[in-house]
Amino acid sequence: MKKYLFIIILIACSYVLSLLAIPFLPDEVAIHWNVAGEADGFTNKWWGALLFPIFLSGIVALVIFLPKLDPRKENYEKFEKVYRIFLHVFVIFLFGLHVVTLAYNIGFHVQVDVVVPIGVGVLFVVLGNYMPKIKSNYFFGIRTPWTLEDEEVWQKTHRVGGKVFVMMGVLIMLTVFATSVWRFTFLVIIVLVGTMYLFIQSYIFSRK
Repeated sequence: MKKYLFIIILIACSYVLSLLAIPFLPDEVAIHWNVAGEADGFTNKWWGALLFPIFLSGIVALVIFLPKLDPRKENYEKFEKVYRIFLHVFVIFLFGLHVVTLAYNIGFHVQVDVVVPIGVGVLFVVLGNYMPKIKSNYFFGIRTPWTLEDEEVWQKTHRVGGKVFVMMGVLIMLTVFATSVWRFTFLVIIVLVGTMYLFIQSYIFSRK
């Protein structure tokens, strides 16, 4: 539990912030935004305030529990630090989204369509920096039929993947300079191109 103390504190803070914010929220709060950055999904304030903390709790429980189900669970010990670092960064990202959502609904001027690409970009950069250290498993990393089949293909793909993920992260953050309508489109294109490149590269490594 000590390893995840910071995460537990953040989850507890997310519930506390929600309860403190509820008196200041409108009866209907925004929980979804379209590609133009306009709110297009609403729910009642109680569910809107507590949705993120509940989701965050579930995701953290799942990520902590998944390694126990992995047939290659012994490999997680070899990159435990990397797994924990990414989990912490991911939780901070979700916690930040929760704060932004509450602030937006209380009445603060927050550009959600700017905050999200920056947060996603940071996630990609962090994961990219540590990706070469991820060992073969079924739940975390670049999982193609060829990386799961061969340890050498896994290692080579993740070394290339680290660079590609950092590049994708930087490009995703740069999408904030595009107009609102194009931000999401560019984000999707960047992720699709990067993912397809790594999929093909994994196959090429296996053929060699």
